Amino acid sequence: MKMTQLLKTLMAGIVFFFSWASFCYGENLTISILDVGQADSILIQHSGKIVLIDAGEQKDQATEILKKKGIDHFDLVVATHPHADHIGGMQSVLENFKIKVFMDNGFPHTTKMYNDLMTVAEQKVAAGMRYMSGRQGQRLNFGPDAHFEVLWPNDEGLKDTRSDINANSVVMKLIHENNCFLLMGDAEAETERAILPFVDKCQVLKVSHHGTPHSSIPELLDKGQFEHALISCGLANKHGHPGQSTLDAFNARNIKYYRTDWQGEITVVSDGNHITVTTEKEVNKEELPCINVNYASEADFGVLKGVGGKTTEAIMQARAAHPGPFTSVDEFLKALPEKPAHRLEKLKDYLSVNCPNDGYGTLGVSSPAPTRVAPAAPAAPVAPAAVPAAPVMAAPAAPAANGLVNINTADVNAIAAMPGMGMGKAQKAIDDRNANGPFKSCQDLQRVNGIGKKTVDKLLSVCTVAE
Repeated sequence: MKMTQLLKTLMAGIVFFFSWASFCYGENLTISILDVGQADSILIQHSGKIVLIDAGEQKDQATEILKKKGIDHFDLVVATHPHADHIGGMQSVLENFKIKVFMDNGFPHTTKMYNDLMTVAEQKVAAGMRYMSGRQGQRLNFGPDAHFEVLWPNDEGLKDTRSDINANSVVMKLIHENNCFLLMGDAEAETERAILPFVDKCQVLKVSHHGTPHSSIPELLDKGQFEHALISCGLANKHGHPGQSTLDAFNARNIKYYRTDWQGEITVVSDGNHITVTTEKEVNKEELPCINVNYASEADFGVLKGVGGKTTEAIMQARAAHPGPFTSVDEFLKALPEKPAHRLEKLKDYLSVNCPNDGYGTLGVSSPAPTRVAPAAPAAPVAPAAVPAAPVMAAPAAPAANGLVNINTADVNAIAAMPGMGMGKAQKAIDDRNANGPFKSCQDLQRVNGIGKKTVDKLLSVCTVAE
């Protein structure tokens, strides 16, 4: 660990008092759960003072989001624990913003990412930034009408848990007059039990560990009496977060939950007595990925995070061996070997037997399914049985009459028909085009995540951007 004696001395000096002046009563407090995929980053603003808790996984993603919001400094930055999905963007934050105080959990880690971060932190401390380790019992004033309380970790930390790194996340409670927010990091069930004595009624829960079933224990939910639960997670993530059991627990207690994968950035505004929650977009299941298990290609399944070559190979083998289309997702999962079935079970929300006829589309879209050839029947009892025919996929849309596909105007089917593409990459290209504007050249397709130079080289003979 990169932790000099200078850091240790500073840590001891500011553990218990951290106050800011020049506040006004009655101003709203805003918490924004940034949409950083399968990661965490929380922006908190009140009376001109700004706090950041975690910085996502991608190097500059959080920095870019924050700069677009006009942020240029932080009064406090917290790294709840040293996993990449919480500190991957933290070095960039330290390098790009003026920061008064930086806090982490004070437990060393061995990764290069963590050591690089602490090297930068030491440099910033030498230039005037203050450092502190979060410890149970600390109170950090956030103006005269709001404050943070650190609930975990204590000096010893938890050991021999499912994940000690997660279990020793910095857990904080934020009080704004009569409103309460519990910010959990990636706390484990053991952490939640340890902090129960310090938890009472709290309106908002920032859900631990992206909604994993290993956290959000009943005892915490019952004691907190939460009204709102905020979940930061990535669309179709390989972990299957949030877990269905977690969502069921929220529903059973009438806790309204919000999730960044479906709704984008989540914004909570407190006036000290009332809570208002808004989201970047409304939940629209028709816009979520839908993978038709009967007709999707290997590339289409590859849209789902964590689904690689071995899984897609198992899918294709199971599908080829099955007598006709699957009638349900459960039937499909039962036909797979144990490991692929377990992985796809976590992504069940994105699988269907009723997606569009190209195999990859959006939930709720009604479209006739393509004909899939059933295994041939035996010619006669005395003759050998005919080999079952392989599943036949519907042919993708043909290119334009001149043989070229204009990637700035073509629909998803025409782009999918290009060499090396398929529906998954085609949909990503369409999404990128809608978000970032027309492609300047066919080579510009490489800006799309998942489309590399090899793919572009294959399609150049049929690609154009000319009107």
